[in-house]
Amino acid sequence: MLPRKDWRADLVLLFIAPLVGLMLLGVAGHLLDARDVPAKPAVPMAFGEALMNTLVFQGGMLVGMGFFLRAHDMGVGRAFGIARGTSARAIAWGLGAAVVVLPVAYGLQWLSIEALTRAGLPAGAQTPVELLLRSSAWWQRAYLAFFAIGLAPLAEESLFRGVLYPFVRDLGFPRAALWGSAVFFGLIHVNAAAFLPLSFFGLVLAWLYQRTGSLLASVTAHALFNLAPFVMIALGIEPGGNR
Repeated sequence: MLPRKDWRADLVLLFIAPLVGLMLLGVAGHLLDARDVPAKPAVPMAFGEALMNTLVFQGGMLVGMGFFLRAHDMGVGRAFGIARGTSARAIAWGLGAAVVVLPVAYGLQWLSIEALTRAGLPAGAQTPVELLLRSSAWWQRAYLAFFAIGLAPLAEESLFRGVLYPFVRDLGFPRAALWGSAVFFGLIHVNAAAFLPLSFFGLVLAWLYQRTGSLLASVTAHALFNLAPFVMIALGIEPGGNR
């Protein structure tokens, strides 16, 4: 089980404020693009732009986390329950959760795409998946794999499950912590078709952290979840049935 963390409120707010601002800007831009779809076709994001976005956003999360933990005088192991004696068990929990969650999440994504399509709204793939489908250069795919399987799980789990979930829970609001961190996780990806499956996945990831007390379980499940599109594309399957 996950013990109390007692993160300092001022440091939590200082950490997440820039991320919330970036998310709101992304949501606003997405809404503007959706409004203009009938008049102007969407322009696919270039790899260079996506590279900069991922390094700034997820890279910024990891840099900020370093300062956050230093201010609390904690190392990664103590802060997130990562210890040698429990690592194998945490990884096993993450593997099992990913196997169970993947078909459910892709089913939810399919339902979301169908609903958006029938409503006449765009239901495009998330940017990394879209770039993966378009990229032919090996180094671009190598970076996308590094980002999706390594950088993103570490950065996003440290923020959403490592900090936000226990912070709100320790204030005395366990349900708000569970649902709020999951919905925020869904929103931050700024993709209408992915919101429902990612929010569901966020619930599972928070439960994993609470159940095992080790963030390694959530990171493992997240990494495997992000690995799925690479495997599907290698098998000639378009992830999520995107149109």
